[in-house]
Amino acid sequence: MVDLPPLPDRIARLRRDKRGFPIPWFVQWMKEGQAAREGEEGAEPDFRVIDTERMQRCFSQNRCWCCGDILGRHRVFVIGPMCVINRVTMEPPNHRDCAEFAAKACPFLIRPRMRRNDKDLPRHAPMPGIAIDRNPGCMALYETSRYRRFHTPTGALIRLDPPDQIDWWAEGKTATRAQVLESIESGYPLLMGIARHEGDASVKELVRQREIAMTLVPA
Repeated sequence: MVDLPPLPDRIARLRRDKRGFPIPWFVQWMKEGQAAREGEEGAEPDFRVIDTERMQRCFSQNRCWCCGDILGRHRVFVIGPMCVINRVTMEPPNHRDCAEFAAKACPFLIRPRMRRNDKDLPRHAPMPGIAIDRNPGCMALYETSRYRRFHTPTGALIRLDPPDQIDWWAEGKTATRAQVLESIESGYPLLMGIARHEGDASVKELVRQREIAMTLVPA
């Protein structure tokens, strides 16, 4: 059985996989390479694939991305430093305790050198936006009650307003300033490459966004 930190009540009610790990609400169940229903005989959860129908329900029904229960007034996005800079993400918000559990327990989030496993990845709908394919090494729990969806040629994304609260996490615990800065320095050139492709106005805006984001880095 996997060794986990204490489970919040809402996380404890989720199904478990064969390792004993809670299966987040957003995870798509698969059977013979096709999407299946949760708990269907012969189906298994694939943590790499998002259930797009449940993603829509997060927005239309105000549900938590991680546990699926209805959100209260605290809405916390689990995002990397590049998303803090441009304030854009694709993933819906979470309860605070669900977000903190993810920051403490998700293998990809707590192991900075862990890479995404794309081996035998089943066919699935592409996600919106331009993905930065890396492990950022640290994450931000970005709490804001104000955000809005906007549409792009690849699908809907989320624009975040300034945070009401932000906490930085790395390796399952509070991140140091050095860890956050290292992640920003390694990821920022990737954002800048995208901005330069879009033109001078995008470059200027990105520089402005980084200056604002740097005020959110831990002291």
